[in-house]
Amino acid sequence: MKKPLFLTLLCVLSIGLYAASSEKPSERELVTQNMPEIEAPSKKYKVLCFSKPYGFRHSSIEIGKTMMEVMAEKTGLFDVTFSDDLTEFAPDKIKQYDAICLNNNTHLENGMKDPKMRETFINYVKKGGGIFAIHSATDGGWPEYVDMIGGNFAGHPWGAGGTWGIANEDSKHPVVKDVFGGKNFTIKDELYQYKDFDRAKNRVLLALDMSHEENLKRKGNRADNDYALAWLKKYGKGRVFVSSFGHNKEVFYNPEILKMWTEGFRYVLGEVDVDTVSVPKPAAQ
Repeated sequence: MKKPLFLTLLCVLSIGLYAASSEKPSERELVTQNMPEIEAPSKKYKVLCFSKPYGFRHSSIEIGKTMMEVMAEKTGLFDVTFSDDLTEFAPDKIKQYDAICLNNNTHLENGMKDPKMRETFINYVKKGGGIFAIHSATDGGWPEYVDMIGGNFAGHPWGAGGTWGIANEDSKHPVVKDVFGGKNFTIKDELYQYKDFDRAKNRVLLALDMSHEENLKRKGNRADNDYALAWLKKYGKGRVFVSSFGHNKEVFYNPEILKMWTEGFRYVLGEVDVDTVSVPKPAAQ
């Protein structure tokens, strides 16, 4: 017996609706869903997102751009310009930006070879510019750049496939007080260890939890066992926020990381003023 036409159409429609409802959300949808709400900013700032790598290229660069676009749209905090052109760092162009997002651009020193451009960039920060550095933006650099960022990549014993324990060392600080409720947590990502890192020059927010069993299975190279993963600092009149997190794509739509990144951006843009004075490493870590 043939089904009536309307029943056939109903079946087709039902199957289509089921298929649509079972589709996984896109990465952009996940970022949008998990981007936090913030209070209305005092003004709309201007940000450059620079993503060109001069060493290893991370596959998460593109979702980093998506994250920046969604943050700009949803929070109203800034307008973002995307460019891989170093001419954006020329004196007449860089001055238009309130902050620069360095989106996994490994070994910037291999691209920015002109001493005058390097000087312009460093002076931009010293005179009040903001820097938001994601993951491999801490991999490489000339001495002044490393001093500005606060550390230099020295390997990643805690690799992208593992799940690692993270200590919220500064749970009352505005940038991380709401990250996992201010408590320690675990995350799957590639975590860096750093050379040329001096805690006395940085306000460490999150660090590797060296009491965590999985972390102890990998051997780091610092005698002081101080493996900072997120910090901020003043550099001259400028403001710097650094996130070792950002290798795995999933990090870019992790709601807890997005909370920290949003607050980090509010800091580097000068929208909020937070404590940047260094604090000792907690004895438990």
